[in-house]
Amino acid sequence: MQTLEMKKAHVGETLRCPHCDLALSKWRVPDNPFVEWPSAFQYICFNDECPYFAEGWQTSKAQQFPGSYRFMYDPTLRSCYAIPVLGSWNLRDGIVEDG
Repeated sequence: MQTLEMKKAHVGETLRCPHCDLALSKWRVPDNPFVEWPSAFQYICFNDECPYFAEGWQTSKAQQFPGSYRFMYDPTLRSCYAIPVLGSWNLRDGIVEDG
């Protein structure tokens, strides 16, 4: 059984969420003059049942943030991040390829 850290290390090859093992969706970054992204696309887990997203509501509430977060992979930097969301619908309009 692979550990979470091992799965994270191979996200660039698998394009699968290390938390739920479902395919990540290709997501176009928004055109926003206030935020710079290193690439035009990121990969995000949009599985609403993913433990990372599902458990994020409680973690965020404890930090007084009214939302959760999704797992995101940046292919340019080859790094994994949490991207905050206010609801399950957030960011979905940027999906260009479903996982």
